[in-house]
Amino acid sequence: MKILKKESDDILVIASPREMVRVGDYLVASEPQRSLVLQVYDERYLDVEGIEEEIAREEVLSASAPGVTSDPTELTTISTIIRDMRILLCKARGTISDGRLTPRANWMPSRASSTVTRLLIEDLAGAVAPLGIRNIKLGTVDGESSFGVPAEALDGRITVITGRKESGKSHMAKILLRGLLENGAYSVVFDLNDEYGTIGQLGDGTDAGQGRKVRVMRPGRELKFSLASMGLRPITSLLSHSLEMPGTSLREFVKIWEHLDNRDELSLATLEAAIQQWRCNEFVRDALFARYHTLASCGLFTDSSHQQFDVQDFFNLNRSGGVLVVSLSGVSPLNRKMVVELMLSKLVELLERRKIPPVFLFAEEAHLYLRDTYWEDLITRMRHFGVFTVFVTNQPDAIDQKIYRQVDNIFLYNFSNDSDLALVSQASMADADTVKAIVRTLPPRMCLLLGYAVRNLPVVVSVDPFDSPASGATRRFFADSIEVGPAAR
Repeated sequence: MKILKKESDDILVIASPREMVRVGDYLVASEPQRSLVLQVYDERYLDVEGIEEEIAREEVLSASAPGVTSDPTELTTISTIIRDMRILLCKARGTISDGRLTPRANWMPSRASSTVTRLLIEDLAGAVAPLGIRNIKLGTVDGESSFGVPAEALDGRITVITGRKESGKSHMAKILLRGLLENGAYSVVFDLNDEYGTIGQLGDGTDAGQGRKVRVMRPGRELKFSLASMGLRPITSLLSHSLEMPGTSLREFVKIWEHLDNRDELSLATLEAAIQQWRCNEFVRDALFARYHTLASCGLFTDSSHQQFDVQDFFNLNRSGGVLVVSLSGVSPLNRKMVVELMLSKLVELLERRKIPPVFLFAEEAHLYLRDTYWEDLITRMRHFGVFTVFVTNQPDAIDQKIYRQVDNIFLYNFSNDSDLALVSQASMADADTVKAIVRTLPPRMCLLLGYAVRNLPVVVSVDPFDSPASGATRRFFADSIEVGPAAR
């Protein structure tokens, strides 16, 4: 391989057909004192003058005089090699000097004396300082080398996993979730499709060693709260944002709450009686009763000490990490929003008071249950308190552009839609040319990693299978009745 020329911010490298280089691979242009790191983002054939005419002429001769293969001077062999020569379109990613990689790439290697060779991800990683010691294995790179990201790269960071449907997003989320669990972290998962409850088990149903740390809670069944354990702040947040209680009525509700709390009589039954007896405007009373009946009938609250779930207790009982899976499958949209509002408000309150350690939040298709203002809260205010969010979505346009600009890590699967590609490429930490060219060609279970976790060096990973019982699969009518024919195989 040799450097051919530079066009704008692209460096073009000429490669023979024997060079085993693919889109996404890294190259290094070496000189005695320093080396320039390049990444291949696209490729094309070498355009030699007259090559198209020669190919057309050969095709005509082959069709009109079949069987004529004599080539004593072996010109055809040379011609074939030239026809298959490739131009590798590359972006400069930095300079290696004295064994260390720096982002400086404002120089050009010599076309005559520099040598261009393949640079393996393992060797590239040795040139950068490690981000942490708690490795989460994701898959393989360069065909066979194991690859992972440090758990520390997710700590205090905002992460997005996105791609088209059935490309492997939830698969990656489970790998990260189990990796965090194995390293003693705490996670809360909003599970829309009952996919995450089995992450503590292996494929044969046996315990993966972390099963006792995984707790699945279904709203209205295992997941019920008492007013006292939840507290005033999460309840008022619920009334204001999910049930749209007017400010005047909310002020009266706070007075009633404080009155009952001071007398240690806070419960659903006493709240109803207090509203009935409270001296206030009739319209305010009607608003209070309307919201009270919603709270009483939604199935999320109880006065029984045996049925109630205390968020803080989950952390206290799992001293070495744990996963709280909130199953939102089959839950009505209103109850879904109420559960999420209560959980997030309570987590932030406990984090502010330093009652619980920081927590990772996995939010799948968050646009279905998060109110708009929560998007900014999660990446600004809540992150500083200790809620580090992993968004999982197949609709990148559901996430606001200003949120993308603050995202630290992106796990990007295949996209073919131009508008989706344009949106994600604008928000990514890599150049748009690299993102668009690589992502279009990614097969299922292959992922492009961008951002802090890979030191802003885009990496294409072949993701490992996830060993756990099948869950969250699409229910099909013809699942057992279709026999796959030879052509389909």
